[in-house]
Parts: sequence; structure tokens; C-alpha cells
Amino acid sequence: MPVGRGKMTLEVVLGDAEALSPVMGPGVRVIRHAQTARAARLRNVFVLSSATALPEIAGFVTAVNRLHRLRALFVRQDADPAFLPQLLERANLRAVRNMIVHVDDALPRRVLTAWRHGAQDRLIANATVAGDRLLLLTCALDTVEVPFAAVPALRRLPAWARPGFIVLEEGSHVHWPAPDIHLDLDAVRSVLDPTWNAHASARVLAAWARYGEGVAQVRAGAGLRQADIQGLSERQVRRLEAGGVVTAAALRSLAAAHGMAVGDYLSAVATAVRELGSPA
Repeated sequence: MPVGRGKMTLEVVLGDAEALSPVMGPGVRVIRHAQTARAARLRNVFVLSSATALPEIAGFVTAVNRLHRLRALFVRQDADPAFLPQLLERANLRAVRNMIVHVDDALPRRVLTAWRHGAQDRLIANATVAGDRLLLLTCALDTVEVPFAAVPALRRLPAWARPGFIVLEEGSHVHWPAPDIHLDLDAVRSVLDPTWNAHASARVLAAWARYGEGVAQVRAGAGLRQADIQGLSERQVRRLEAGGVVTAAALRSLAAAHGMAVGDYLSAVATAVRELGSPA
């Protein structure tokens, strides 16, 4: 999802003894010791901690947050979630706007991958249902909410079925499997702002033209023909590489054909686009 804000270095601070770096690769700097004295030298900071380890990294988190350089604080839930306020108080740490509580590394991986590609404003980190509304957390840590009744595809969902969704691995869509409904951020924003559609369409058309070249580059580098992508016809691959929109299903087929997870495949395509001379 290739239109970026330009290159940046992500500084991933591992304050969790059990944490492994969720995203490795160009543009990611892993820091294993959260030293408060180093806070002023960092720019785009992502901290991973467990809930019980918060006291050990609280001073560092406070310092980078005051400097407005804390992009996200990922807190792994290793204690009763009902005690999170007490654990924050124990660490003398005030809740920060961009704190994310999670149970595995899928959510941090999704957010960091989006930031690596400059797509944090366009991909979904997490979602939940609040009464008659769907709340989406973007990978930029902004909250977008929309009434179910305002989205035609969701209007027919009974209340009991509303929580039955999954967030796709790469964050491109929220998916309700039973009625097979896919919802992305552009669709939600189009509902909330009627002018969004025109701007989004122009941006997407320009982006996918270059993205298709990256898909072709990765395929050729893997020694695959357009006819070798199981689940997609040769004609579909040809259209996609000419700048057609890539669906979530097509992404999964492409990634599988290359023997990659979807996130790794997106990273390879983003790298190819950068090498072609256009920001990913």
C-alpha cells in the first residue's frame, strides 16, 4: 500500500524480556536497553513492554512522550487486564494516548509494518464494537468510528453478528467471514466525509500504478511467470501488474506463490518500488 511519507527510521525499544523484534529490515533500529539519557537522540520511538515490566521502562517512556517522539507503547498483557490501571500506577506512569494493550505480537507487527511502508494512516491496527458503532484504530493510532447503520453492507448485520469479524493480517480490511463482508478505512471515511471518495480515488490510482510494477519486479525476481500464481489467472496478474487494484484475496495468492507471509510479501514489494525510484 504504497504511498508513503518518505523514509524514516523506526526505533523499536525492547522493554519486554520476552519480546522479539516484531519487524526486522531496512529502516528499523532495535534498541535493547531503554536508557532515559538517550531519549533526546531518538525520533520515532516504539516501545514494547509487558504490563508487569512497566516500572522498568516508565522513566524512558515518560521522557520520549514529553518530547512528542513516542509513536506507540505496546503493552503485552501478562497479568489480569482488570489490574492495568493499578499496574500503571505501580509504574508511576500515566496512561498515554498511543498505548496499545495486546496478547501476542500480531498487533505490534501490523502497526510497525504499516509505519515501515508509510501506510500507517491507511491500514487498520485493531477494531471493536461499541453499541451500534464500529470503532477502528488506525496504524497511526487514530480512532475512527462509524455507525453500523451508515454503512450499507453492515446495515443488515444483526447485533449478535457484529463482533464476529477479524482484522486481516496486513490491516487492509476488517472481514466478517459468514456474510463475507470486507470493510477498509477508505470505505468508512467515504461514509463519514462525502468528499473523501474523490481524493482517495485519485490517490489510489496513482499509487497502484507504481505498486503493480513492484509486484512484477518481485515475481520476475522469484523466477515466476504470470501464469504461475495459483488462485489468479494470467489475465488477472497482467491487469494487476498494469496498475489494477490488489484485493486482499489476491494479496494472499501472491504471497503464497512466493512462499511468503502477506506481511513479508508486502515488504518485498515495497522494497522493489523504492528500488524502481518511487517512494513506497
